[in-house]
Amino acid sequence: MERAYRTQWAQLLAPKRRTADGIRLDSMDSVRTPFLADHDRIVFSSSFRRLGRKTQVHPLVRNDHIHNRLTHSLEVSCVGRSLGLCVGEELRREGHLPEGFTPEHVGQILQAACLAHDIGNPPFGHAGEEAIRDWFAEASKGPYFRELSPACVADFVCFDGNAQGFRVINALENNKDRGGLRLTFPVIASLVKYPCSAYEAQGRGRCKFNFYTAERDLFTQIFATLGLTDGAKWVRHPLSWLLEAADDICYRIIDMEDARELGIINYEDFTQVMASLLSDEERDEPRLQAMDSDRRRAGMLRTVAMGRIIPSVARTFKERYAQIMSGDLEGSLLEHAHDDVAGFMQAAAAVFHKKIMNDAQKTALEIGTYALYRRLLDVFIPACFHHVHNVAMSYQETRAITLMGANAPMPQEDTYGAYLRVLDFVAGMTDEYATFLSRQFSGTTER
Repeated sequence: MERAYRTQWAQLLAPKRRTADGIRLDSMDSVRTPFLADHDRIVFSSSFRRLGRKTQVHPLVRNDHIHNRLTHSLEVSCVGRSLGLCVGEELRREGHLPEGFTPEHVGQILQAACLAHDIGNPPFGHAGEEAIRDWFAEASKGPYFRELSPACVADFVCFDGNAQGFRVINALENNKDRGGLRLTFPVIASLVKYPCSAYEAQGRGRCKFNFYTAERDLFTQIFATLGLTDGAKWVRHPLSWLLEAADDICYRIIDMEDARELGIINYEDFTQVMASLLSDEERDEPRLQAMDSDRRRAGMLRTVAMGRIIPSVARTFKERYAQIMSGDLEGSLLEHAHDDVAGFMQAAAAVFHKKIMNDAQKTALEIGTYALYRRLLDVFIPACFHHVHNVAMSYQETRAITLMGANAPMPQEDTYGAYLRVLDFVAGMTDEYATFLSRQFSGTTER
């Protein structure tokens, strides 16, 4: 079994990447490993930079201490790296790591993947995703979608930031339409939480998926190369379970820290949620009480909590290892967590749904998100439809195509491809630019 796992990991970790000429296996001998190169390609991409002006949980706030998608992604990458190091060390002890690989390499893969896990999220986060789905659900019944196959329509009706992120790194950034960032396959696969298309997800009664019909061949190539199939369906890369856990841990803690900063919850709410992770002595420690603000106290408690959560989740990975490696694990890794971590996640989720999600200002802005996306899509989708069908276009539609710039439909592009270009343009906007453009489209010229 040890040899079988080592052989499996040798395939799962092989630093292969797409090039202009095919697939290349990078050398692991360099100090700057292929996975560190991936990390740098993501950091220097314009899509990653724009995350600094995209909502994490609370939109358009002026408090500089509130997280955005960029700061969230950086924090997730730190937790992911730590989880990767812990699990990598366990793999090394068990003799499962292939020759030439160390726990540091596992940490590097997760650090890079975690950096890009939100790179496809649209303006205004999950509210933006819902607004896009809502618009396409209604529009898909009309004339602009009659020629599209059910699989293509599902890509829009089930719009998901995960699938858009897969497209960003593989088609849009750097080598546009020629491989994107050309990251290594282990990093790309570690990003994939839902290894299916939108149409397949719909057939299973859900709307979470990780690749568009346009990227199916690429997805198939990557997952086949890494051996990520049980013979009947695609299965997740083992490290994707750790990426998902890192994301879930961070956003639950971030939700509370930001909500406390904005006065939506108080410090006592924060400590109560942390109760399963902290002893009474730790919550009442003199050094903690001597701090000059609840912000600093919350930060210290978060540090202590992370120190408990990371090794606990690594132990859960070890306990569920056989199911993870066979692709049989159901649910997320945190659904199988030990009582201390499970208690924290449940308490944090309760605070999020009861207090944070019901904040009046947040709710009002999320409702406004629907009108914002409607203004944008009401212009760009008809314009692209008429553009690719050589129908006489209004002046407004002509200018809309010009406004799309590099995202405008390419010559001979079909309707499906043109609509994907609209998603590329709109989902790639920052919150502020989307708001500005929507106001312009409504006839309001002030910023």
